[in-house]
Amino acid sequence: MISEFYTLKKWITESDNIVCITGRDFSKEAGFPDYRIMEEGFLDTYRYTPQEILKVSFLQRYPFFFYKFFRDRMLQPMLEAKPSFAHETLAKLEQAGKLKAILTVNIDGIHQEADSRNVLELRGSMMRNWCAKCEKFLDFSYIPDSPTPIAYCNVDMCGDFVRPAIVLGEEPYDLDLLAQGMELVKAADVLLVDGSSMDEFPVPNLLKAYQGHKLVLFNTPPLVFDKIAGLLIRDAGTFSEIFSQLELEL
Repeated sequence: MISEFYTLKKWITESDNIVCITGRDFSKEAGFPDYRIMEEGFLDTYRYTPQEILKVSFLQRYPFFFYKFFRDRMLQPMLEAKPSFAHETLAKLEQAGKLKAILTVNIDGIHQEADSRNVLELRGSMMRNWCAKCEKFLDFSYIPDSPTPIAYCNVDMCGDFVRPAIVLGEEPYDLDLLAQGMELVKAADVLLVDGSSMDEFPVPNLLKAYQGHKLVLFNTPPLVFDKIAGLLIRDAGTFSEIFSQLELEL
């Protein structure tokens, strides 16, 4: 692994066109767990699986259960999470003019809390709220400060649900945002990929757009993309541990 770390440090040091794709393992390091995991007793509390709950049709039919799950499993952990050393390292790489963008399937806003600025949130963000009827983005405080379990829009007596501005099941992705991500990946010199993002749309599609030879896959099982990877870094610790060992001068 010493030779892989040497090469990774060399690529990062010499490049000014790095793109990083992050997934749930990045957020775990910040204290934001995977909200889709069902531990013992989960169904006793929430009645439905996360995959069922996180659909727009479920929100419309069973809003009480949607908001209970969202508050307990997503909103509260997000409020308690803090950027990790890995998050801070990406922010410093951006400030140093080396990292062009972060493409993330995470919805927690932790990259921005670490002072990263060019972050493409491919699945939206819990830091924004949305009223579909008004077609307006609303303050983050709408849901946590709501006096009722279900958050309602009070813009011009609207009364519709205020929901997190994330892509729920059965909803389309932002095609303009995906196209922007594709162009960033296509033009990248070094592409860093959190392996935990690989099972999330649209990450496999994004990787197909990469045209360089410095693809770095972190903590992935054997994948079809291994054959095009310049580096495979597995079983080397967390992202914070890996970046710490690189001893980058930022």
